[in-house]
Amino acid sequence: MQTEFGSILKEWRKVRRFSQLDLSLEAEMSARHLSFLESGRSNPSRAMVLRLSEALQLPRPMANQALHAAGFAAIYPSLPDDAPELAPVHQAIATMLDHHDPYPGIAVDRHWNVVRSNKGAEMLLALADPSGTVNMMDILINSAEMNLIENWDEVAMLSLTRLRTEILELGGDEKLSALMQRVAGLERVKNADLGSINLNQAVIPTILRLGENRLSLFSTIAQFGSVQDTQAGETRIELMFPMDDETIQFFER
Repeated sequence: MQTEFGSILKEWRKVRRFSQLDLSLEAEMSARHLSFLESGRSNPSRAMVLRLSEALQLPRPMANQALHAAGFAAIYPSLPDDAPELAPVHQAIATMLDHHDPYPGIAVDRHWNVVRSNKGAEMLLALADPSGTVNMMDILINSAEMNLIENWDEVAMLSLTRLRTEILELGGDEKLSALMQRVAGLERVKNADLGSINLNQAVIPTILRLGENRLSLFSTIAQFGSVQDTQAGETRIELMFPMDDETIQFFER
């Protein structure tokens, strides 16, 4: 009878589009042993669970779940946001954002909620959405019928691609899927002329219209490489850079 671990293993093998042979080669084990683990005829060791988690690139929360299903303790911590152990992480985020001023910088969680921002970003977010929205995808959705984003169609299509990629990497996520469906369901997206969107550019900026100001910004996104906490490890820092002199002068003012 298939075990809980066997079910998780089989489900994620399919998510990653591995055959049993593919996964066995990736994890450096026999396909027969893998088959026995999936069917419940064999139980994995802790080392084997970790090896398969790495081969399948399981998100940390799911790796913890796989360990628990196999009868082992979780290895990745899930600390409260104010835990002393996370103080260096918060300080690193603050340092990156503060040093990036006057240009906008934000930290977002896995669902694109803004969890921290610098002064440049706070000003931009207040001008872009006075309602105080703190989710970047919500801002995109809310601006669909506004003149806020000059190249809204380009930005929306790139955002959809990003959301799809993130959902695949996570093996599914209800909140991200809901955001993706909301963006994809917008009439402006449905009616978009994909042929008119020029993707053959070295950099595709977000072009904002704020009163008489035309701001052109592109982003770099960074993640922590060694943070093991399940939530803090998913935090992304997005730093926005100006594309032209007009944008530089706006933020320097």
